[in-house]
Amino acid sequence: MTRAIALAQDPEDIRAQKEYIAYSKEAHSYSPAIQRLLELSEDYVPGAERAFKAGKPAIWCQANGFVPVLLYSLGVIPVAAGEMGRYSAKEDMLIAEDTYQFPVETCSMVKCVVAQWHKRAKTGTINRILANSSGCEPYNMAWEIVKKHGYDVFSNEIIYRGPTVKGERLEQLVKFTIGQMLDVAEWLTGKRAVDESRLKVEIARKNRLLGKLRQVLELRRAHPFYMKSLAIILTLNVGLNNYFGKPEEFERAIDELILELTKAPINEKELQKVIALVWAGGVGQEFGIYEAIDQAGGALLGLRSVPFRLYRQDLPPLESIARWIYDNSNAGAGVYAREVLDSEVERLKARGVILYGYIGCSYSTVNREMFRRFFHEKGVACVNLEGSFQTGAPTGQVLTRVKAFVEMLAA
Repeated sequence: MTRAIALAQDPEDIRAQKEYIAYSKEAHSYSPAIQRLLELSEDYVPGAERAFKAGKPAIWCQANGFVPVLLYSLGVIPVAAGEMGRYSAKEDMLIAEDTYQFPVETCSMVKCVVAQWHKRAKTGTINRILANSSGCEPYNMAWEIVKKHGYDVFSNEIIYRGPTVKGERLEQLVKFTIGQMLDVAEWLTGKRAVDESRLKVEIARKNRLLGKLRQVLELRRAHPFYMKSLAIILTLNVGLNNYFGKPEEFERAIDELILELTKAPINEKELQKVIALVWAGGVGQEFGIYEAIDQAGGALLGLRSVPFRLYRQDLPPLESIARWIYDNSNAGAGVYAREVLDSEVERLKARGVILYGYIGCSYSTVNREMFRRFFHEKGVACVNLEGSFQTGAPTGQVLTRVKAFVEMLAA
């Protein structure tokens, strides 16, 4: 059922991200749940901007870590600034380089986001930004630039846990992060306090969804091609973090997906030929990479960004959030992310790891090289990719490397 659909559009002709989403919805015509998740992804930024203009508080942010749980409890929509990359093009890169003097080699993600903020300035749309100094140094420069264009920017400090940090030092970090969350609450509401009952509701929601998405990942082992690469990347790398700005609708779609996967017949031939892969990197906007993986017979069954630990509900909610952050892979040192990747490789008996980062991002370049060496020494095949963040089809070189890597594993 999932492999015999005649599609109206040839993916090799696609150049824009909106077209990739439309293509993916058509490719998942058998799954109302996946189509709905893609629609939620597609409407994330436009929907949040409509809600803001209708009077609903919303802010630009990284929309991960403690931010979504806290913001939803405050009645604020967290809007992932990086999702604006799908609306960017070459002219946006030029805005960042010519208007703001960003060096050409600066991370394309940062340049795209700054250009989008430039074009949105004073248009009546979302004008508050929650910055995070752990983003990267170019982002730190970006926050200062956009302040001059009327944006209200608040920057919380870095959240980082080194590989040897525990005991009293860890307790200090937990207290510090609780203070950071109260700072954000004060910036947004004028009160240095949170509604603990609402925060507990959001923690319970996140725990439910963490459990449900782990169930989806487990069900996909028996149905590896039911949910194709782009759909699973958007659902897990973006949706699980911030629910695409619509928590109730996101959870309903996940419930429907679980029901679909539970009822779907198992295709033994697909299970015999599937090439299980682990994805290590962000989303990016070169959606054609995911299509290349699918065409070569690969399936992204494991991801670096999926947290395995639940929030503790026996603790005060702010402390629970702080401890969850430092117990998961996005709290600092790359060794924690490597442990997640290694666990995913072992759990899935994965054939290979795809390392992906953005051109100009020195931080991710170092991490990817560390991961590559680690898995090389373990005998696990890796491919290290660098892509751009603005819209457009991926380069032929990147697609060739992706297909060659997956086909090598198949051979």
